[in-house]
Amino acid sequence: MPTGPEASPVIRRGPLDWIEWVGNKLPEPALLFALLALLVALVSALGAAMEWSVQPVKPVLRTEMQLQPDGQMQQAPVLDARGVPQLDLVAQGDPVQPRSLLTVDGVYWMLSSALRNFAQMPALPLIFVAMLGIGLAEKFGFFSALMRWLALLTPRRLLTPAVVLLGATSSVASDAGYIILPPLAAALYLAVGRHPVAGMAAAFCGVAGGFGAGFFPTGGDSVLTGFAQDASRVMDPGYTVSILHNYYFKVGSAFTVMLAGWFVTDRIVEPRLNRHNPEDKAAAGDDTARTMALAPRERRALMGSLASLLAGLALVATLVLVPGMPLHGDGKPSLPSGRVATTTAVQLLPAGSEVEEGSTVLATEPFTVVADGAPRLLESPGPRWSHVIVPLIALLFLLPGLVFGAMNGVLRNQNDLADALNHGIRGIVPVLVMLFFLAQFVAYMGYSGLDRMLAYAGGSLLFQADLPIPLLVVAFVMVVVFGDFAMSGMLSKFGVLAPIFIPMFMIVGMSPELTTAAYRIGDSVVNIVTPLNSYLLIILVVFQKYRPKAGLGTLIALMVPYSIVLGVAWTLMLVLWMAVGLPLGPDAPLYYLPGT
Repeated sequence: MPTGPEASPVIRRGPLDWIEWVGNKLPEPALLFALLALLVALVSALGAAMEWSVQPVKPVLRTEMQLQPDGQMQQAPVLDARGVPQLDLVAQGDPVQPRSLLTVDGVYWMLSSALRNFAQMPALPLIFVAMLGIGLAEKFGFFSALMRWLALLTPRRLLTPAVVLLGATSSVASDAGYIILPPLAAALYLAVGRHPVAGMAAAFCGVAGGFGAGFFPTGGDSVLTGFAQDASRVMDPGYTVSILHNYYFKVGSAFTVMLAGWFVTDRIVEPRLNRHNPEDKAAAGDDTARTMALAPRERRALMGSLASLLAGLALVATLVLVPGMPLHGDGKPSLPSGRVATTTAVQLLPAGSEVEEGSTVLATEPFTVVADGAPRLLESPGPRWSHVIVPLIALLFLLPGLVFGAMNGVLRNQNDLADALNHGIRGIVPVLVMLFFLAQFVAYMGYSGLDRMLAYAGGSLLFQADLPIPLLVVAFVMVVVFGDFAMSGMLSKFGVLAPIFIPMFMIVGMSPELTTAAYRIGDSVVNIVTPLNSYLLIILVVFQKYRPKAGLGTLIALMVPYSIVLGVAWTLMLVLWMAVGLPLGPDAPLYYLPGT
């Protein structure tokens, strides 16, 4: 029998060990969604064979005649004690039954729609275009120089809040925050006589724990937007979610993360490190702060790029606010021909079938295709600026990135420009692969009807339970927290949860924007402690520079206070936000009110 360390069994002592073990057994996100799509096909066939059915329901505003200030009686929504409009749930239409994907027509549909399912994913063009600008700015070093300049500029007493806040806003720079900020913060703390590990922990708290916060829209926001909009249209086919749907909440969250991280670092973590691990300060020869300092050419390039960014913002403000400018007022996106894109349900009949008089016949061969109902706009009219947000984001990052690259000498020719544009796209290739299989999973749910059945059944149960929406929000945050120990990817996890929870919560009056805000909290606060976060190893390398014997368990234990305080403070902030009734972003309500 083998002996020695190699033969020692792995002992799992606690729930986190078991969750980590289960999570490690999960397949990669792309394969996971392929397996989920296969599972949907099997369940659809089983449900069709067993004749499952669910009664569709529709939330309707409860109204009553009320005396208005002008003395007239008018229909008005009934409000509860908190001023929230009340909803009634009414049956709508015939029971929904699953449609099997494992039939002749189902298999043909799966094969013929695979490319269309992928091409029509809302997240696909959003993340692709946004990453052109963000990736170029990252490649040429604009984000790196900006973070180093801000960190080195900060006074000693404001070092912790500045580091945490900078980390919370670094998600716009993809992975740069993980790589640059923790070692820089550790060196800065050591240089001013503070504990270097506390600086590393504060930076990691901001970068990972505040990942869902920040001052700028990110590539991840564009993917979340697409998922949320797809899921919301299960209940409301005309619902539109903007990339800025959580923008106000994100900005407020950045300051909440800053305050929570400041408190934990200065009142809990650093005093404990000074008591129990003062030897960490003895790390000799640490010249990170010196090597991270901006060279004179970098400093000039950064000032020039920031000036160009301000000029770009001023130009955008002019285009939006000045009458007669291209982005002022309302508009409607259109095709090159001047027509607008619409979608409509159809009836597929044998060729030559008689149709009702007045019906719109779309085709006669090889089938008679008849429009079933009025067409629906794919893109809703609205403020012109709201239709160009993603291109504006790309341009506003392209401009300072190009200026920085040119002034710093890294943009020398067209090959450098092409490589920088490709840089951001190369970084999202794994996301594109995942999106292909996720698109099939979402489409299969829609074809089979299982998405609507799950939403109607779960939503009806939630409605009957009559739980307060704040309690549902807190419960959903906890679902995301525990789910993060099994699937750490922000986008892949939302791809699984959004089609289930967003339609379900819409039935009880929660807006998709509110569900997404709650998701941001649950996903972010666990990033700093879940063993599934691959960036833990990068932070561990920084940790071991000051404490060579530190392991992954030591790092997780160091970050647990951050995770707990962040989770409580951030969730409380969202509950208070709801109590005040603030919108989550431009045209992003807290509650879903049918027909408004």
